[in-house]
Amino acid sequence: MDDRIVWDDLSWWALNRLYGIDLPTYESGGFLRDDEQVRQWLAELRNRRAM
Repeated sequence: MDDRIVWDDLSWWALNRLYGIDLPTYESGGFLRDDEQVRQWLAELRNRRAM
C-alpha cells in the first residue's frame, strides 16, 4: 500500500506561503505576517483555485 501524499502545484504554493507564518518580530512583538497579508494570500489562493 502506498501511503505517500501527492501534492499538486496549488498545494505547494499554499504551503510555501504559510511556511513560517507564525514567526514573531522582536521589534513590534507581533508576527512577521499580519492579517492583511494572510487575507491577500487567501484571495490569491481562491483565484488560483478558480482557474
